[in-house]
Amino acid sequence: MLKRLLTTLGVLLLSAPAQAAPALWAVSDGDSVVHVFGSLHVMPADTDWRTPLFDDTLAKADQIVFETDIRPAAMAEVGAKAFVRGIYVDGTQLTDVMDEGLEAEVRRQAELLGMPFGPMLAMRPWMAANTLSAAGIASLGMIEQGVEFSLEPEIAADRMAFLETGDEQIEVLAGAPDDEQIALLQATVEQFDQLPKVMSKLMSHWLGGTPDKLGALFLMDMGGLEEAYLDRLLLARNRNWIAPIETMLAENRNNLIIVGAGHLVGSGNVLELLEAAGYSVERVQ
Repeated sequence: MLKRLLTTLGVLLLSAPAQAAPALWAVSDGDSVVHVFGSLHVMPADTDWRTPLFDDTLAKADQIVFETDIRPAAMAEVGAKAFVRGIYVDGTQLTDVMDEGLEAEVRRQAELLGMPFGPMLAMRPWMAANTLSAAGIASLGMIEQGVEFSLEPEIAADRMAFLETGDEQIEVLAGAPDDEQIALLQATVEQFDQLPKVMSKLMSHWLGGTPDKLGALFLMDMGGLEEAYLDRLLLARNRNWIAPIETMLAENRNNLIIVGAGHLVGSGNVLELLEAAGYSVERVQ
């Protein structure tokens, strides 16, 4: 669910990959290396994205580090908690917090997607936005089980590690103030018609190894609240991840870190922060 908003692209000098493939970086402190791979959380089920270099890096890694625990039991628990956080329990309805124009647009999009509007009445705005987005992505033949979910069955539990908890991921959306949630829902319905083109370009640039072109595809106009939402969704999390990555390097762990591609482009991205902290960052794919 954390896949919508990226910052305006900053200056990031990347060496050209040897072949068109999703980007992979090596981060070094001089005597140890971790690899960082930018993933997509949604994609067509039959997407062919793996390369010999990626598979070799995966096989040799001490641990595979994901954003959060994506094993079935953990995801079921997160889903249940997200539902609780995303539903009004005090009698409030979604229509109580929307103006007439936004309500009309939400109803229109739900109808176009074949979704009954009734169940959405109990949803908080962030949950309604996420529900519409998920349905829209599914209508394009994509599944919300991208890179991480395709890898999970082949990785032993003791080789998995995580940068944050499921509760922390839920808080990114559920903890947003009401005005940010309304702005997110407004932006979602206003830009819904662009979703097929955006997702097509997203897949093309990701598979083509041009991550520098990804950021602009995810920008959303949220009525002046986009900077606060951007910090909540990406930038604050990027900053939080630097310390555990530094620990991996200090302990000479040969880890493969897999995070959403949006965390690796633009001003304040993970790679930029690591480079600013004195680590060597090299594009290897």
